Amino acid sequence: MENIIRLTASLIISCSLFCSPAQSEVLENLFNLSLEELLEVRVSVASTKPETVVETPAIVSRYNRTDLEKMGITTLREMFNFIPGVIVQDSIAGWASVQIRGIDEAFNQKVLFLLDGIPYHQPSHSLIPMEGIPWESISHVEVIRGPGAVFYGTQASGGVFNVITRKDIGKSSASVKIGSNGLKEGSGYFNREFSDDSAIYFAAEYRTEDGYTATYNEVFPNVGLVTGEVDRYLERQSGLLRYTNNEFSLLFQAFSDTTVGINDGVTGENTLQPLTLETKGQLIHIDNNWSTDNSRTIIFSDYNHYTFDIKIENAIAPGVGILGTKDNNGKDDYRFRVGGSFVYNMNQSLELAVGVEHETRSVGDYRIYLLDDPSTPLATSLEKSKLDEFSAYAQVDYTLENWRFLIGGRFTDNELSGKKTTPRAAIVYKIDEYQSLKTLYSTGFNSPNPTQTSVYAPGNVIGNESLTAEIVKTFDFAYSYSKSNVLFVANIYALEAEDFIERRFSEADGAVSFFNEGNFKRQGAEIDFQMATSDSKLFINLAYQKEGNKVIAEDPTAFNTPRLTLSIGASTDLWDMHSIGGNITYIGARHNLDGYSIVNINYTARLSDFDLFIVVRNLLDAEILNPDISTQNSDLVAHGEEGVNFQLGVRVYF
Repeated sequence: MENIIRLTASLIISCSLFCSPAQSEVLENLFNLSLEELLEVRVSVASTKPETVVETPAIVSRYNRTDLEKMGITTLREMFNFIPGVIVQDSIAGWASVQIRGIDEAFNQKVLFLLDGIPYHQPSHSLIPMEGIPWESISHVEVIRGPGAVFYGTQASGGVFNVITRKDIGKSSASVKIGSNGLKEGSGYFNREFSDDSAIYFAAEYRTEDGYTATYNEVFPNVGLVTGEVDRYLERQSGLLRYTNNEFSLLFQAFSDTTVGINDGVTGENTLQPLTLETKGQLIHIDNNWSTDNSRTIIFSDYNHYTFDIKIENAIAPGVGILGTKDNNGKDDYRFRVGGSFVYNMNQSLELAVGVEHETRSVGDYRIYLLDDPSTPLATSLEKSKLDEFSAYAQVDYTLENWRFLIGGRFTDNELSGKKTTPRAAIVYKIDEYQSLKTLYSTGFNSPNPTQTSVYAPGNVIGNESLTAEIVKTFDFAYSYSKSNVLFVANIYALEAEDFIERRFSEADGAVSFFNEGNFKRQGAEIDFQMATSDSKLFINLAYQKEGNKVIAEDPTAFNTPRLTLSIGASTDLWDMHSIGGNITYIGARHNLDGYSIVNINYTARLSDFDLFIVVRNLLDAEILNPDISTQNSDLVAHGEEGVNFQLGVRVYF
């Protein structure tokens, strides 16, 4: 009942923001501007070219940073959390934990993270850089729910996250924020055009938080009751540099971050184990494309170095901690990718797309040391290895009057998991200029990572060398409507998982391990609604999962999945210099935990060349408790940031 009251209050707040009396004149002219002008709703993550959400052959949501920022959203993880069917929460270990349509994994191995379309993830554990992109550099995010397009391979079984950075010339900005829990953040974006053909873009950010205190009083597997407190400290710094010259592009990105949580394996003395994760990564990408009137060719190469250290206090006994680190300062932890694609328009109705990629994933020795004596390793928990994966794809895109047919497939030859061809098909029927029906089928192939197969940390986590690749098949049926200033997408889906890799506590090993135990089916529905005027925006999305919050023997992750999630965001300009907005996120009940609602509001004062803004977060003082996905059948609880907190900031334009 309490959550229903809070949700009702949240809806009232949202409606009052969007429908204030000052907006009466705007509402009378609701259809003066097109949705394209108001929301910039073209997406590129699912096709060979930018196209509208109504046209694109996938279930894609797009949200602009500036729109969501006016609604009180201030981080990349909150942007993704606004997408229907997506939950991004603090994990018990401290980093961002991602769930798409109820599919998740402790290190986010089931989510393909892209930066401007470039895969970006850590080779041994599959971590993704959720804290690694400068805030001022972000233009918008695009998310495919489900395995998505043939252009993407490993790690896309749950979905595809694409962060698109700004490429606007002459619109540089910098922001500074301070706030509760010791928040300090500085972020900037700068660009310069050298000529009509060349330009440079630069962004940087530094953020630190003292963090909130999470209090644990829980029963841990094979240990018993453990009580203690941990301060969830966060520090991150990141930079991005892009240079373009005609059809040539160079991207360099680097980041490091530190997060604090706890380890789910504890000592026999029942002492809490604070866990500090220190991550650093660099990405270098180059590409060149050649275009003619009816074709486009791209060749590319990228190198992604991505490593981390884990420090665990009280790991062996109270006061005795350990350090997990990669040899050679993690230089052996990298992914190297090279490939190309060719798109040929045979005529106005027929397009052929083909591509090839070769990727090498290298992992260095991961050793365990005493924190007080990092000179001699105690053990090797992951041995040095290297794996090659070749993939090729082809897709035919044919349009006949109001019908569009796509059929394609991706062939993957993974050194560990073998060969597999995964098909994709789509039918898009345009009812008229504003409406379409879509029938979509896609298959994701996800090879286990080295941690899942080979890690050896007795009493904590043990790999399983017999793991095979998982398959996720998804069928979607969607209706899309876009006219003037309204976008509405409703879809139903059914997914089927085969040999789904699950992580649970193994009695035989006395530790967490990995198993191909998931052979299950799920069904759900999603709604994505966006409406805009020249100075107001309203976003509503909803996701329903039929199997959510149910105990299902063959699908243990369903119990960690809420049956219902809802997000509402609204903003409106008041007079010429002020705007107010807010957002509500409701996460339904799951795993014996009640649902909760989080409400944020934002006020902005716009002056000539700078903005002043105030954000009030968790306005209803909700208790944020989520199931821990480190062990999918445990009753551990991950604590989110609680209490009302504030942010005050200024943004300068130059």
